[in-house]
Amino acid sequence: MIAADKSGSGKTTLTTGIIRYLTRTGRTVAPFKCGPDYIDTLHLERASGRKAYNLDSVMLSRGTVCNVYAHGCDGADAAVIEGVMGVLDGVSHTDFKGSSADIAAVTNVPCVLVVDCSGSSYTAAAVVRGITELGRMRIAGVVLNNIASERHALLVRSAVETHTDCKVLGTLPKNSENLLGSRHLGIKTAMEIDESYLDACADFASANVDIDGLLSLCSAERPACVQEPAVKPDRVAYVAYDKAFQFYYNSNMEFLTSQGFDVKFFSPLAGDGIDGADFVYIGGGYPELYAKELSESRTAKIIKDYAESGGKLYAECGGLMFLSRGIHTDSGFFQMSGVFDCETRMCARRQALGYVSAELVKDCIMGNRGQSNIGHEFHYSAMEGYSGEYAYELTRITDGKKSSDGLIYKNTFAAYTHLHFLCDNPLIKNMIRS
Repeated sequence: MIAADKSGSGKTTLTTGIIRYLTRTGRTVAPFKCGPDYIDTLHLERASGRKAYNLDSVMLSRGTVCNVYAHGCDGADAAVIEGVMGVLDGVSHTDFKGSSADIAAVTNVPCVLVVDCSGSSYTAAAVVRGITELGRMRIAGVVLNNIASERHALLVRSAVETHTDCKVLGTLPKNSENLLGSRHLGIKTAMEIDESYLDACADFASANVDIDGLLSLCSAERPACVQEPAVKPDRVAYVAYDKAFQFYYNSNMEFLTSQGFDVKFFSPLAGDGIDGADFVYIGGGYPELYAKELSESRTAKIIKDYAESGGKLYAECGGLMFLSRGIHTDSGFFQMSGVFDCETRMCARRQALGYVSAELVKDCIMGNRGQSNIGHEFHYSAMEGYSGEYAYELTRITDGKKSSDGLIYKNTFAAYTHLHFLCDNPLIKNMIRS
């Protein structure tokens, strides 16, 4: 696992680079991402050429996390997990549940810690030592980031290796992280970069980190993978996938397959249809960036007609925005499919971030009142003009703050909350029953 002392310490670029380097040198790499993130996961997938899986110990049971990890490792020479936020940052200050350290403990993998050394030298040793003592994971080595000079590197390395049991595996020069642009939800998506960026990450990692030494210190037992018998598909699920809609867990796609669906992808930007659909899934993404194209796409009317006919349709976040009357952006208002009688507006400030318990407050296609799943919110848009009922009462896991979410129209359900379909008793099972 590549973890860090805090967000922005360089773990994404380093993880991408290590994965790409190992792949480029003939190794088959299984990539993983801790937590609910979609964007980094897609970068790791591009770098490795294999499906990347999210390991999330808040939405999933510990046993399920281990199963997802074992499944993703099948057939690989190496597994590389990118951490989330700071290594101990989770939903609990007592046991650090949901953190990188928690995932490392659940999967029993060693950790390489990236430490931001800007503005400090010897203090980095205290940071490493404190994390080592508080966390339950094995730190196999340390990579020092934002190193200003050879002398700075010598000072920090000496302190870390004197006061901890951790070996320094590399030093990353200051301001070398700016290989990617960013926007409000994070770094650019994998669809917006080319192969040269991935190779640049690999060159950067191999030039500044002892990757062979890292591998020798990070050996771990291969997890046993139990292959589930294939299910013959008897239904068709259409999943929206293009530059506007690309935020999905690979586990969710495989869950649909396990439930007897033949999963097909369609592009609302390209005006694709959904002929023969038994179920439609529109996930999150950046519909606001492509609002004009989406407003002109024939898919908006196709989706509206499908919902009106009683077709089963599930949408999350960006998908909800596409099902509204339209999106207000800096460039103006753009009509969407109009399944729901509301509009959405892009805001300058983030509107929601964090894990929530999503409990149904009424019987509906997603289940019975009182049933719930743990989900995750992250959005900059807000809903306007909606006067109907909500299906969810949300309770934020970290502080108990309450809010409402979840819109229903016939057999269509849409919410800002993202769900992982491998959670215990997933609500989506109620919706896709024959």
